[in-house]
Amino acid sequence: MHLPNPLQMNDWDNKTFFWAFQALQLAFVGVVCLDLIGYYIPIAREVLAFIYLTFLPGILVLKALRLHDLGTIETALYSVGLSLAVLMITGLFANTAYPLLGYARPFSFEILFLTIVGVVQVLLYLALTRDREHAGASHAGLEVSVPPPAAPFLALLPFFAIVGTYIRNEYHMVTLLFLLLVLIAVIGLAVGFDRLIPASCYPLAVYTIALSLLYHTSLISEYIWGYDIHHELHLANNVLMPGIWDMTIPYNTNAMLSVVMLVPTYSLICDLDPVWVFKILYPLLFALVPLGLYRAIEKQTNSKIGFFSVFFFVSFFTFYTEMISLARQQIAELFLALTVLAMVDKSMDRGRRTFLMVTFGFAMIVSHYGLSYIYLFSLIPAWLLLILPDYLPSGILERLRGMAGALVRDPLAPQETASRSGLRTLVLPYILVFAVLTYLWYSTVAEGTAFATIAGIGDKIISTLFAESFNPATVQGMHILTSQSVTPLHSLAKIVHIATQGLIAVGLFATLTRRDRWRIEPEYLAVSLVFFLINIAGIAVPFFASSLNTSRLYHITLILLAPFAIIGGIALYETVAGRIRAATALPLMGTAFQALSAFFVVFLLFNTGLIYQVTDDSPTSMALETSGDKPVFNGKEVQGARWLLSEGNERPIYVDGTRWWLLLGFNPDHQRYLPANASLVEPGSYLYFGTYNLVRDSVRIEVQEHAVTAADYADAGRFTRNQNRIYDNAGSVVYYR
Repeated sequence: MHLPNPLQMNDWDNKTFFWAFQALQLAFVGVVCLDLIGYYIPIAREVLAFIYLTFLPGILVLKALRLHDLGTIETALYSVGLSLAVLMITGLFANTAYPLLGYARPFSFEILFLTIVGVVQVLLYLALTRDREHAGASHAGLEVSVPPPAAPFLALLPFFAIVGTYIRNEYHMVTLLFLLLVLIAVIGLAVGFDRLIPASCYPLAVYTIALSLLYHTSLISEYIWGYDIHHELHLANNVLMPGIWDMTIPYNTNAMLSVVMLVPTYSLICDLDPVWVFKILYPLLFALVPLGLYRAIEKQTNSKIGFFSVFFFVSFFTFYTEMISLARQQIAELFLALTVLAMVDKSMDRGRRTFLMVTFGFAMIVSHYGLSYIYLFSLIPAWLLLILPDYLPSGILERLRGMAGALVRDPLAPQETASRSGLRTLVLPYILVFAVLTYLWYSTVAEGTAFATIAGIGDKIISTLFAESFNPATVQGMHILTSQSVTPLHSLAKIVHIATQGLIAVGLFATLTRRDRWRIEPEYLAVSLVFFLINIAGIAVPFFASSLNTSRLYHITLILLAPFAIIGGIALYETVAGRIRAATALPLMGTAFQALSAFFVVFLLFNTGLIYQVTDDSPTSMALETSGDKPVFNGKEVQGARWLLSEGNERPIYVDGTRWWLLLGFNPDHQRYLPANASLVEPGSYLYFGTYNLVRDSVRIEVQEHAVTAADYADAGRFTRNQNRIYDNAGSVVYYR
């Protein structure tokens, strides 16, 4: 049976496209109108609004660009990226233009709804007029057949995460979440051993595994949890409450449209509290990053290398822990993944690839300053690496080519494709455009705080580069490597992490010396080499990783470096296996992918904390461990914080290192960290205690030592002497001194 493929609407003939588009739009507008007059259809508005906002504008842009036959995955990915870019630009335009026309609240539902629908109509007109010659084309079809048995199972993984977190929140039982992680590990082994899961299911497996890992942590509690996300929530509410974005507020995050434009837009149009936009919708978008990376890697190698590269990427704990509390970086990484995909996608002509890369680049800039700076500073040396062969003497160039050697082709080598071409996209004009856009945005918005931040870090690095290199107090990466692990099992985990970086180094070397086999696109390889140097800098250069944390820096570099761990593993396996065969004259049992699947499953089990949970060895899992001091807050803590900040006074509020982040979501201007010396607490101030403080009679005291944060726990009682308890809801307490 052959049906139209809804994920490739831009490939449909214009008549079918127009009527299907209008039907979807009518359904969306109709559900919203019914909701406004009091006829609420459960889930309908949320789902239709999400589809309308996330897919349709991008589909129209693709059609206006006359981009067809991209494939289901590429079409879906590009349409989402372009839709998000359209939403941010639309919000920016409305916020700038409407006050000039007398509308003081551009971010009210009525104005924003009409604006988005109007923008979509303009895009529809452009799409149909520019793609007029496509009128007679047959629409893209979707072959309907019985799916492989693995497909329904893979599709159910996110529901395991949803139900598992609900049971955890309500009954403090983690059995289902435990089972979820075991199933993901089994999937990794099944792919490695070529069992049960065919290659056609790899994209589905990549997305559902990523989404399941994200949901198994993001859905913990009924409130946002983590660190920076509380400040992001505060800034999003700062747009929603007055109905306008104040671009002069001097916070780095206030310059990020991924927070101040996207969150209010989804909140208003989908009728969702911003908390649930962060907890439900952003993971749906962020899970597309591994899917985009899978396609970019698969295009250059093969499906199995693509799968295990992404399996490695999502297994690293930062993906589903730290990133949950960094909404702006989630969106920025999606744009980086799409930029990489466009960079290696040689099926498009150079002009359209350039348009996509510039669009996604601008969207990355207005989404996250840290990632944009890293990408920008990697482009220049990568470009120099690409043009260097053109300026080398012919003798030296021939010698370098000779060093690469020539090997007999084998089954693991990537297949040649007719779509490969020598059109280079990483060129100087692109870098200059990206640099100019970066400077203009970060130097003007939020009073230039994002630009000042990177300048300050640069000054620190330069002033301490030669005196403090490899000093654990100034280099987070060195501190992690040299610090004593709490248990032998945690020491083993550190060795496993170091081993992955070793595999990356081996993979890069193998790719450079065996170019006839590992035919990674030159642009991709050049940027990857720079990213590898960034990793080294995070270990050796003082304060280099301090603003992002070493784990986040490693996570970012894995966006490009992950496939080299797989290539390195294959190279090592073949070397070792060759020597064993030579020594024993016995046939080799197993394959490289079987060995790699076992290794990365162990990597996953360590990172998720499953091993520590089973052995009761200093558990680390946010999802599986329900006790301990974590930035996870219950309803009573939120209620207490809301009461305290609703008072509207400007008295100092003292709070310990963990509860600090909760209060940051309400008002960041009057908070103070609890000092180690209780006598330093100012008179006429408030003291906020959360549930952990009350139950354990303990507070977390944090001290910044150069680039490393040291933390210890102290008796809470010494801070409450001579203080008046003015609020108590049995889960949080407020004192006044």
